[in-house]
Amino acid sequence: MEFLPFIVIIVLFYFLLIRPQQKRAKQARELQLNLQPGDRVMLTAGLFGTVTEVEESTTNIKVEVADGVVVQVVRQAVAQKVVDTPADEAEVEAAPEQTSADADNVIMDLDKKD
Repeated sequence: MEFLPFIVIIVLFYFLLIRPQQKRAKQARELQLNLQPGDRVMLTAGLFGTVTEVEESTTNIKVEVADGVVVQVVRQAVAQKVVDTPADEAEVEAAPEQTSADADNVIMDLDKKD
């Protein structure tokens, strides 16, 4: 009976900490193994890009982070796949362009409040 509290604590640690961590690690491994050219990804460093080449013989992939800029990274550097939503793109395109004249008007309006 003296060991019962320790056993309960170990079981709680397993179900609350260890098991969820193992599930996340398994999902990350599956994501990194199933990368295909054309996938939009976010790297662990926060860079967004498109997978251009997957080297099967090594653990490296090539990611295009800007037009004509391709970096070679290990698969483990991919944090997640990025799914672009068309609704977000439409909102960004519909937003009016702000010019320096608009910024001057805002500054002038703020001065009038005094």
